[in-house]
Amino acid sequence: MRDNWRRISNTIRWVAALILFVVIGMAAYQVYDFYRDRVGTTAEKAVQTYFEALVAGNYEEVYRLTAKSDLTDIYGRPITKDEFIEQLRRLTGGRQLPLRVGQMIKLAEHKESRVYAVTLQSNMGGTSGQSRLLVEVRREGKDWVVCYPFGIFL
Repeated sequence: MRDNWRRISNTIRWVAALILFVVIGMAAYQVYDFYRDRVGTTAEKAVQTYFEALVAGNYEEVYRLTAKSDLTDIYGRPITKDEFIEQLRRLTGGRQLPLRVGQMIKLAEHKESRVYAVTLQSNMGGTSGQSRLLVEVRREGKDWVVCYPFGIFL
């Protein structure tokens, strides 16, 4: 009888230890998942850096932060780095843009992809204005990249 109680007691201890281990593991994963997007390279930082580089005329950085698999022309032909940079020069006129990123709101998240509504604010000639863009970013490896074309104007 005593051996039965000892066996039952040991089984209960092992089950309790296993449950405790699973609970601690789940809590650790929740903490990791919560802080994963708040430190290091985050989707928000990638979008912010992308537009700051575009505004400053740092086309190399814009290219680095652009998803290479999405760099195609309207016929599906891959765009080279030089063609991409030339398109950016034509877009910006080769000068710094008087823009800054205002508000960024996460609209959707699916696995390793996020969609943001980004407000770009400008102040030209004493007149202020703003534009809203939809921007999709996705994780490629350990980096976040902006999908091309970089935004849909709203």
